[in-house]
Amino acid sequence: MPRRLRLAAAALAAAAALAAPAARADAAPVVEEAWASGVAATSVDLHAVIDPDGLATYAKVEYISAAAYQANLSAVPPREAFVGATSTPAGGLALGAGTTGVGFSRHAGSLTPSTAYLYRVSATSTAATLGPVQRFTTSENAPVFSLADGRAWEMVSPIEKNGGEIQRPGEIFGGGVFQAAADGGAVSFSSRTAFGDAQAASIASQYIARRGADGWVTQNVTTPALAGAFGDSPDGVPYQLFSGDLSRGLILDPRRCGSDPCPRGYDLRGDDGALVGSVEEPDLRFAGASPDLGTVILATCAALAPGATEVSTGPGECDPSAPNLYAWSGGGLTLVNVLPGATTGLPGAALAAQGGAVSTDGRRVYFTDGGNLYLREGARSVQVDAAVGGGGSFQTADADGGLAFFTKAGHLYRFDATFGSSADLTPGGEVEGVLGASPDGAYAYFVTPAGLFLAHGGSTIKVAAGADAANYPPATGSARIAADGNLAFVSSARLTEYDNGGFAEAYVYAPASATLACASCNPTGARPVGPASIPGATANGVGPSATRLYKPRAFSATGTRLFFESRDALAPLDTNSDLDVYEWEAAGTGSCAQLPGCIAPISSGRSTDGASFLDASADGSDAFFLTDASLVPTDPGVVDVYDARVGGGLPVPVAPIACVADACQAVPSPPEDPTPATTLVRGGNPPIGLHKAKKKKKKHRKRHHRAHRGHARHGGHATHGRKHRGKRGGNGRRHKRGGTVRGGHR
Repeated sequence: MPRRLRLAAAALAAAAALAAPAARADAAPVVEEAWASGVAATSVDLHAVIDPDGLATYAKVEYISAAAYQANLSAVPPREAFVGATSTPAGGLALGAGTTGVGFSRHAGSLTPSTAYLYRVSATSTAATLGPVQRFTTSENAPVFSLADGRAWEMVSPIEKNGGEIQRPGEIFGGGVFQAAADGGAVSFSSRTAFGDAQAASIASQYIARRGADGWVTQNVTTPALAGAFGDSPDGVPYQLFSGDLSRGLILDPRRCGSDPCPRGYDLRGDDGALVGSVEEPDLRFAGASPDLGTVILATCAALAPGATEVSTGPGECDPSAPNLYAWSGGGLTLVNVLPGATTGLPGAALAAQGGAVSTDGRRVYFTDGGNLYLREGARSVQVDAAVGGGGSFQTADADGGLAFFTKAGHLYRFDATFGSSADLTPGGEVEGVLGASPDGAYAYFVTPAGLFLAHGGSTIKVAAGADAANYPPATGSARIAADGNLAFVSSARLTEYDNGGFAEAYVYAPASATLACASCNPTGARPVGPASIPGATANGVGPSATRLYKPRAFSATGTRLFFESRDALAPLDTNSDLDVYEWEAAGTGSCAQLPGCIAPISSGRSTDGASFLDASADGSDAFFLTDASLVPTDPGVVDVYDARVGGGLPVPVAPIACVADACQAVPSPPEDPTPATTLVRGGNPPIGLHKAKKKKKKHRKRHHRAHRGHARHGGHATHGRKHRGKRGGNGRRHKRGGTVRGGHR
């Protein structure tokens, strides 16, 4: 072979040798991931994915109690802290010599209950690789289900529901209004079924339950409506939302008529259903409101107040795409969309956001018009984004509207209404989303590609590696911020030592101590089977006309209690493998005494269809949820509203045995002055026949009572509510058009 060819062949051989994994002196297997599952009282399953990197590889897992590990650390280097650990299999398991990840699982038994263990995976070829040290905690040997904080379940919705049940949010024409009073003494919920004192026909009924000394009493507050007034496919239910104490409710009140467009109205009702005020106009739409419903912002293209103008599309008609904004307060309407220096309104305005754009007292309202952001305060208007040349996107504001946050071109700005000035909180830009701000505006959280950050006191602090997009925008996202700046949010990133497997978990960050706690991570250390979630704003209806203003109180006002949903069994005896409601508490809150906090169940973990969080009181003492489980003796079944109440629990009423037919007749009293003639045997049946007849009747009555008790045990008609949903006690969709239907949803 010519010398040139010999050199080329040698070069190719050398290159091939360098490319072959087996020839690399630094080649070592890679532990790509490791996790635990099936954590029990005395056993666990430990898993890993290992890439042999082209070399024959053997793997094993080592585990040791956390106490023994800590004792070792005081005597040996950290790498040797597993001295005395159990290895399985002892000699390692052959994984081959591939170049892709290989699954590896081992079952470990004979563990001690209620004990923390540390484990690591060891993979060896020509070199050894040790995976990260991770933790699992075995469960109790004989676990007992219990609620934290001395909570007890109370059935809120009534036993008698006309054969129906309580639907979950979004199941009634895409809507349903579920709100709790801030003090926890009342809660409102919706149902397709009419029960209680039903006064009129509608597409769905609205109820308010209040807690008294003897238990929860439910009132049907559904208002009268014409059959067919909501059309064949309504969006949501008539009630839109309630004030924070449930003393007022806003209800959509459309009219069935022959005109086009048909007049549409909104009624403001008291908690007893009495009318407080009403507005009716074609093209009338809800935009937003103050928390107490003292000020409601409505949008329509019509000119309804002094200074308003409208874009005409024909005689008596205006352009719905060019709306005006009105503040409905004190029984009157005032125009909102008046620009600085103008005396008349400019149609085409919109409320800056359904949530956060109206101050608590209704005095300040943020709106957009012509692509710019404005503040209307009394009779004065200010352009909020003037300093940045307009084009700002409203994010949120503090409770009184004095501080507002908006973004433009990846920058987050804070606007001070008192001085009319703006400050750039993120000079580096790259803001992807804003989670929100504390009620006083002192703490603001935002996300960039670099992670989750807090802006506070003139400085910026990195909180975590990232947060999911479900946390924002502030008006509808799942993030919550308490008065002290504590933040609750969800993230799919691995933010702690817990292996979340890429699933979203709920976290709580406390700026005072700069601590981040995983609120929904399994205390056993087992990898989750699904994501945890914090509810965002609940929607009533679908599409752009939906009301999405109210965000359930998933985070207590003090930022120390968080309610969330998870499919993981985070508490003993959670066996339904379905969604359940849980509570996280910071150490020192309620019955929690361990750092950084405790996880406890709110729902039972055994219901066939899981449970859904609805709302909570401001301090978290009352946690309302939906479940089909019968959690109190008097619950006959189907889906009901429950309250897991601190210090709760109601006496169980004694249910009387109902009678049927002649069994309901009163027993006749004995004759006052019987005569000897009454004892004489006359014609008719002989005594033995009479005796047999009486025995037969008595036997029949016993059989009837046994059957009735069995029927009562199974809840009577209520047990059929799931199978025959909507067939009894239906609403307006079954009504004939053309008239008012009285007497409930028939």
